[in-house]
Amino acid sequence: MSIQTRTDDELHRIGSLKWAGITTTDGSPTIGAWVAEMDFGTAPEVASAMKQAIDDGLLGYQPPWIAPRVAEALAEYQHSRFGWDLPTSHIRLAESVLPALRATLDHLVRPGSLVIVPTPAYMPFLTIPARHHHDVIEVPSLHGRAAGEHSWTLDLEGIRAGLEAGAGLVILCNPWNPTGRVLNEQEMRDLQALVSQYDALVFSDEIHSPLVLDDTATPFLSYARLGAEFASHTITATAASKGWNIAGLPCAQVILPDDSLRERWDAFGSDIAHGASTIGALGTIAAYTDGVAWQQEVLDHIRANVALVDAALADTPIDFAPPEATYLTWWGFERLGLEPNPATVLRERARIAVNAGRTLGTGWEQWARVNLACSRHCAEEIVERTLALLP
Repeated sequence: MSIQTRTDDELHRIGSLKWAGITTTDGSPTIGAWVAEMDFGTAPEVASAMKQAIDDGLLGYQPPWIAPRVAEALAEYQHSRFGWDLPTSHIRLAESVLPALRATLDHLVRPGSLVIVPTPAYMPFLTIPARHHHDVIEVPSLHGRAAGEHSWTLDLEGIRAGLEAGAGLVILCNPWNPTGRVLNEQEMRDLQALVSQYDALVFSDEIHSPLVLDDTATPFLSYARLGAEFASHTITATAASKGWNIAGLPCAQVILPDDSLRERWDAFGSDIAHGASTIGALGTIAAYTDGVAWQQEVLDHIRANVALVDAALADTPIDFAPPEATYLTWWGFERLGLEPNPATVLRERARIAVNAGRTLGTGWEQWARVNLACSRHCAEEIVERTLALLP
């Protein structure tokens, strides 16, 4: 096995943000189960490519051959993994997904227009737009019985209301952080049919697409891939950072199949590409081309952890739907009413660091985001400590 599964003590010693960033009030260490990092290191092929760059002294600014090589690697990966024949000419380099969003807000979205964010949502999606003069409309998503055959689904009527109120952008996260849903083709067609009636764009964050847990059961389709009528209003951002655990080495890719949007992006895109690191780009190339076997081990491990948690929580008051993608999971404590909120209780009483539900949207105060990209022992400890809180 090439994935690393270190002990809690080793992880505390290494001191990643995930394991060092949150302590209890008295300073006691916690299990790192919050920020989107994995405890598995990275693929040997990725590490080798980055080490070689260090040995070669390739530590400066981007050489001109980097961006084309990244585009080739992403196109190859999209074809082999998802069956998308994506021309390299449609791919642009970016520092990371969030700078791509900021640039979209500043240069492509109608000035001053509202931004629709389906919740629960990745936290910066709720805070960044206002800093760029775009207020956010939160649209709580449908869950449980209201979601029909799915555990979670978009509230299209809520999105319609936001578009009618003048929204100029819908932020789509697919696979969906934190619920783990992989949106199906019909859901995306329903969204496109709605958005196309208004003067609005879609920013599609697809950074978790390499972490789809079962390609057969829940095949991933990029929103912009579904046709010209989708691509004409879509800026897609992706990266190897989550799938291969290199988030601290910025290098994302923006996909723009529409000629007009691509031309508009190119008017400012060089500034967004400049922040991508050389070592991050080399790691990205290695990940997409040579890191697939390692990632399959990671997916097997995450699936096992998800199954463990699903079985353990099945007969408890905790609301848990197994994710179809990502190692980020969404736990509901509404039937328990943990005060002041589940994240604080988990941190102080169980010494588990998670993301507070309130930071992922209004109305989710009794929820928490829990990271399961950890060893089997760690997943068991998270479950055991959480169940100990139950009355």
